[in-house]
Amino acid sequence: MRNQIFDAIHRRMATDPRIFLVIADMGINLVDKIARDYPARFLNVGIAEQTLIGVCAGLVNGGYRPIAYTISNFVTERCFEQIRNDVAVHRYPITIIGASTGYENAPLGPTHHIVDEWGAIRTIAGVEIHCPSSVPYAEPLFDSLIDRSVMAYVRIPKGEYTSPASSLPVVHLPGSQAKVLLATYGGLAQTCLEVQRQVPAIGVMVFNRLRPVDGAALADIWSGYERVIIVEDHFAETGLYSTACRVVAEHHLPTRLESRAPSEYYMDVGTSQDYFWKKFRGDTASLVSDLR
Repeated sequence: MRNQIFDAIHRRMATDPRIFLVIADMGINLVDKIARDYPARFLNVGIAEQTLIGVCAGLVNGGYRPIAYTISNFVTERCFEQIRNDVAVHRYPITIIGASTGYENAPLGPTHHIVDEWGAIRTIAGVEIHCPSSVPYAEPLFDSLIDRSVMAYVRIPKGEYTSPASSLPVVHLPGSQAKVLLATYGGLAQTCLEVQRQVPAIGVMVFNRLRPVDGAALADIWSGYERVIIVEDHFAETGLYSTACRVVAEHHLPTRLESRAPSEYYMDVGTSQDYFWKKFRGDTASLVSDLR
C-alpha cells in the first residue's frame, strides 16, 4: 500500500506546488521518482527524525504542505515532543507517514516492533490516525488529507490487499448470525476476513481510520452483537481495545469485549510476525478454533 500512497503523492506534486516530501533516510526505490522529478521539493535529512518534524513545521510557515516519512515508531515516539509542540500546538496540516506496523519487522527485535506508537500519538490533540487495510482505502487517502487540510499520522502495513474493497473509514461485514464480531485494522484485516470465510456466522469490522471514531455509529452496530473481539497489532491498553471500552461504557452497551493483542511487554526476535500472532492467539487457526 506504500506504493499507492507514494504514487498519489507523486501525482499531486505535478499539480500542487505546495507538496514537499521530507524523509529520514527511508524509502529507497519508493521515493526515487519524486526526488528525480521534484528535487526542489524533496529533502532527506538523514537519520535525524526529530529534525524531520522540525523541518516540516518550518515548511508550513513557508507555505508548503509537507509529508514526513520514515519507519513508524521512529517518526512517532522519537518525535513525540516535536509532533506535539511544533505541529499540533499550531494545528499545522502535516502528513506523517510511518512504514511498517506491528511485528512486520519481527527479526529486527523490539526496537523495530511497532506495537505502541499510535497509542502515544492519540494522546496529542487534533491528530487524525489512519491505518489502511486495503488499496481501495490507501489510494485516495493522501488527496483526502490534503484537501481537508488536517494533521494526520498514517501507519502503512506491508502488502497490497484488495479487500475490503471500500474507501470508508470503517467497514462492517456482517456474518450470517449477529453474535460475534471481530474488529480489526491494517494487515490483520486479512486474518479476520479469512476467519469469516471459514466461520461465516461471525461478523467483521475493519477500521481504516483509528481516530476519530464515530462512537454513536459503532454503538448502534455493536449493540446487535453479544461479543466484540478486538484483534490488533498494538498494545490493548492504548489501542483499539481502549477505544472500544470507551464506546461500550459511554453508550451503556451489554456487549462483551475481548482483546487479542500483543501482551504488554517487549519481546526479543521472531522469524516472522506469524510467530507472535500464534503466541497471542491472533492468528487464523487460533481464532477459528476459538469461534467454532
